[in-house]
Amino acid sequence: MNQQEQIAQRKKNLRLELKRRRQSIPAIQKHRIAEQTARSAMTLANKSKRIGIYHALPNEVPTQALAEALWKIGSEVYLPRIGEDRLLRFCLWERGAVLKPGKLGIPTPTYTATEIDAEDLHLIFIPLLGFDQAGHRLGMGGGYYDATLSNAPKTTKIGLAFDCQEIESVPVEEHDIRLDVVITESRILRFQQPLL
Repeated sequence: MNQQEQIAQRKKNLRLELKRRRQSIPAIQKHRIAEQTARSAMTLANKSKRIGIYHALPNEVPTQALAEALWKIGSEVYLPRIGEDRLLRFCLWERGAVLKPGKLGIPTPTYTATEIDAEDLHLIFIPLLGFDQAGHRLGMGGGYYDATLSNAPKTTKIGLAFDCQEIESVPVEEHDIRLDVVITESRILRFQQPLL
């Protein structure tokens, strides 16, 4: 097994373990964590106009409380949509707008919504399965965020995670993008100076 195959296998094993960790968090605790991470996130987001977030899937850190807080201060909130080129485009999500399942079943605004590229966002909140103290992120394995954010070096990249998702070391490949910040229920970890 070559080094590339070893990294791929290690990532696969870590994904299974980290999914189990997330699933073990009770729903009521996830709700409290969502409110806490939204408060922490607002300390970074309150001066930014165009902000990307994700529509949380089951077991991801919920983002509805964050979206509500951002709308309240007048920020433009954008959700990702997977393009034909496998890159993410970000669609304006207005309060009360109807969301429809897109690729992979992830809810997105309708195709008439205003759409921008990641490089036009001031900051983006990103889901993850795992992270380490160096700011490396382990995602679900599709590579959508890494490919998209490689074209957006000035966009501040903030991972939202549960404390239990921290691991000692994320296996890193050349295409993997580092986070600037990770927010969990107990702390804000800064790895690079955010461009806020």
